[in-house]
Amino acid sequence: MSSIRPPSAYGTPHFSRLRSMFSHKQIREHEEILAFGLPDDFGNLQHQKGIKSNSWFNHDRKKSYSSSTSSLATTMVPPITEEKKRMNRRSYATNSVKIKQVQVGPSSFSKIRLLGKGDVGQVYLVRQKGTERLLAMKVLSKKEMLRRNKVKRVLAEQEILSSANHPFIVSLHHSFQSQDHVYFVMEYCLGGEFFRALQSRPGRCLNEEGAKFYAAEVISALEYLHLQGFIYRDLKPENILLHESGHLMLSDFDLSKQFLPPSPPGIFNSPNAPPLVDTRLCIAQLRTNSFVGTEEYIAPEVIQGRGHTSNVDWWTLGILVYEMLYGTTPFKGGNRNETFYNVLSKKTEFPSAKHKKKQPQAVSNQCKAFVRQLLVKEENKRLGSKAGASEVKTHPFFKSIKFALLRHMTPPIVPGNNLSVLTQNNNDFSETSIDESEYICTSMQDPFSKFNSVTLYHEGDSDTETIALSDNEDDRK
Repeated sequence: MSSIRPPSAYGTPHFSRLRSMFSHKQIREHEEILAFGLPDDFGNLQHQKGIKSNSWFNHDRKKSYSSSTSSLATTMVPPITEEKKRMNRRSYATNSVKIKQVQVGPSSFSKIRLLGKGDVGQVYLVRQKGTERLLAMKVLSKKEMLRRNKVKRVLAEQEILSSANHPFIVSLHHSFQSQDHVYFVMEYCLGGEFFRALQSRPGRCLNEEGAKFYAAEVISALEYLHLQGFIYRDLKPENILLHESGHLMLSDFDLSKQFLPPSPPGIFNSPNAPPLVDTRLCIAQLRTNSFVGTEEYIAPEVIQGRGHTSNVDWWTLGILVYEMLYGTTPFKGGNRNETFYNVLSKKTEFPSAKHKKKQPQAVSNQCKAFVRQLLVKEENKRLGSKAGASEVKTHPFFKSIKFALLRHMTPPIVPGNNLSVLTQNNNDFSETSIDESEYICTSMQDPFSKFNSVTLYHEGDSDTETIALSDNEDDRK
C-alpha cells in the first residue's frame, strides 16, 4: 500500500533536435566571479535584470510568430490545437498538455532555505507566491558556467527535464533565465538525497529486498531514458532523490548524452529465453569518448578512453546495488589512481566476516550473481549489453518484482514529516562528477540562446492555474 505516488509530467514538444555548439569569450581567471548567494526575496534587481529575454515574461509583448535567437524581441506562443495537444502526449500520460499564458520569474517565488550548493550554483527550497506549493529552485550562475565550461551541461539537463515524463524522474515545473542566472524550478522531494537516507540507516545500507526494490525503480528510469535517446552516465546515490512517497527520482542530468532521433527498439531473440524488447537499439549508434562520471562509479571503458555506450549505465547500476547492500563501493581506493587501478584489474569481491569486524548482512547467491554480471569489465559481455533494460529486468534476481506495479508497492524507506536532517545545509560533497569533455567553439554570441523558457503541467496541479509554454521559433522548424 502506498498513500502517495510520485507524479508523472505531461508531455511537451522536443525543443531541439540537436544542441548547437557554443562559443563565448573566455573569462580570465583573475576576473571577479559574481557571487550567487541569494536574498530572502528573489525579486531584487540582480535576479530581475534581463528577465524579459524570456518571451512569455514581457508585459508589453506584441503578437508575433517569428523570432531570432540573437534578439531579445518577445513573442507570443502560437495557438495550440487539439490535434497538436494529442500529438504531444507522452507514453506515460493520459491527458493532453494544458497550456495558458503565464508570467513567472524569480520574483514569483519566496526563498525558504538552502538545500544544497555546487560549483556553479545553489538549490533552494522555495514557495510559489500565492500558493502553498513547495518547490526546489536550482539557480545557476552564467558567469561561473562559462568560466568552468559547463554551458553544454545545463543545456543537456534542460533538454531532458523539459521532455521527460516518467514517475521515477524528477519533474520540472519551470525553467527560465535572467541576464546573470539560469533557473530550474522542480518538484521538491521531501526525502532529500537518497545518499543522505542511506547514511542515516544502520550500517549505511539496505537489506536485499530493499536494494532490489530501488534497483528495479532505477532500471525503469534508465529504460525510459534509453528509449528517449539518452545515456545517463552519472548514476550515484547523490543524484537520486527520495520522494515523499518513498519512491526514487533520478535528477542531475547535466552529464547525460543525447542521440537524436533515437532509433526504434527491436526484438532480441535468445534460444534459452522468450523474445525481449531490445531497448539498446535505441541508442546503439551513440558512442562517446568523453571522460565523465564519478570516481568510484566510472566504468572501465571510460577510464581506458576507448569510448563508451549505454552499457556504462549498467555498470553504475552494479556499483549502486553493491553500495546499497554494503554501505561502500567495491573498488574504492586510497586515491583516484588506486581506485581506477582497482576498477580495471580487481575482481568483484563481497565482504565477509574475515575481512570486517562486523558481520556483514547475508546476501543471496542470486543477488551476488546479478551484481557480478553488471560489473563485468568487458562491456560487450556485461548484463544489459545485448538487449538493454529488458535483459536486466529478466534476471532471476527480479523474479519477485512486478515492474509495472512498482508505483503501487510500499517502498522500504518512507520519509516522515520531520526530515530536517536530510535537508540541512550539509552541502560540501566529498564526491564530485568528472567532466573532461573538450571545449568547442563556434560563432554564436550568446551561448545560452538555446535555453528554453518553459512551464509544464503535471498530474495533480490545479486546473485553474495559469500555465504557458514558450520555446524558440527556430527549434520548432
